[in-house]
Amino acid sequence: MAGEVTPQGEGSRSLHLRQLRIQWQIVTLQVIATIALVWMYLEVVSTYVVGSIDHTQLFDTLETSFGTELPLGDWLTGSGSDGLARFYVPLVLGLGLGGTMAVLAFQTPKFQQRVKLGFILIMLLILAGRFVFAYGWQLINSGWDAPDTQVLSLLEWPLLMMLSLIILTFYLLPVITGTRGIWGLSRRGVAWSIGFTLLFLGVHAILTFPLIRTQLGSYGDQLTSLQIIVSEPTVFGLVTSEQVSLILIACLIMVFQESAFGVIRQLEYAYRLPESCKRDPEYVAQMDNILNGHLRHTAIFLSLTIVATTIALGFHSILLDWVSGVTGSQWAAQVGESIELTLTYGLVISALLFLGIMALLRFVIPWQRFWGLIESSLTSKE
Repeated sequence: MAGEVTPQGEGSRSLHLRQLRIQWQIVTLQVIATIALVWMYLEVVSTYVVGSIDHTQLFDTLETSFGTELPLGDWLTGSGSDGLARFYVPLVLGLGLGGTMAVLAFQTPKFQQRVKLGFILIMLLILAGRFVFAYGWQLINSGWDAPDTQVLSLLEWPLLMMLSLIILTFYLLPVITGTRGIWGLSRRGVAWSIGFTLLFLGVHAILTFPLIRTQLGSYGDQLTSLQIIVSEPTVFGLVTSEQVSLILIACLIMVFQESAFGVIRQLEYAYRLPESCKRDPEYVAQMDNILNGHLRHTAIFLSLTIVATTIALGFHSILLDWVSGVTGSQWAAQVGESIELTLTYGLVISALLFLGIMALLRFVIPWQRFWGLIESSLTSKE
């Protein structure tokens, strides 16, 4: 038997990270993750932030309080724009900063330390250089004394610049950390991006609770409150436009997470392979099949998730319309107008009914054989 086994030939392709990182499936997943990140961020800010608590309003409040303009120009912060356009330039800056951090992550530790040290020195020189030079000149001319008003005024611009950059960075944290996680292959960056987004959504939901919102006074009135429960369904007669925004945000988070983590997971697997396996054509073909399957599953199953979630949130209306059409009684209309279905209970009841019927269909429809036939047909075409 040993004499019949022939060694695998080495092909031109391999699973070394230098080649695998530029493979079209890997790049496609990273591009998909980046698009999902940007789309998710824009959807969140357009739904909750724009015209309510966006950074331009905070900048205007600070300029009014301090009686002076902030160092950052309006074209950079988006203060001169309306609506979602306020975030276009800051979004590009966030993507650029995250991409720079991703490139820096692949450099040697010594080079990273030099870049960080140079950045700190440049920031210190810009923010405090004029003050240190002016105060030193005052000590030379007037002797040891506290800085006078003219010298202290030199700190105004650096402090306002630092405050502006901190505020802008805070608003762009999901984009910066997410971009670094996608292109820098950092699980922590992806997790921080998702965590910041979910934390904001959770805090915003708590602050817009009617009892808490009334305690905030005028600040609470500025928060955007979505009427996702009592609004009339306008999309396919199942969900409201506000609910569609929430569904889209949730699905984009899943696309971003699955695509980014999928790239990291596959590259980690390739990195841990022995050197002989990295050049084996069978392992190369196996990696291609895994990546192609990941792309298909990401597109198919997440699309089904969007459809299933939309149906689940409005499933009670489907059942009531069906009962009304079959029986012709007014019972369905009376139940549909009940207060229980117009509150949070209605969404819970609708989702439970949908999940219950889908669980019953499991015993009627052989789903495993059904999906097996689909996968076998796709495999035969390849």
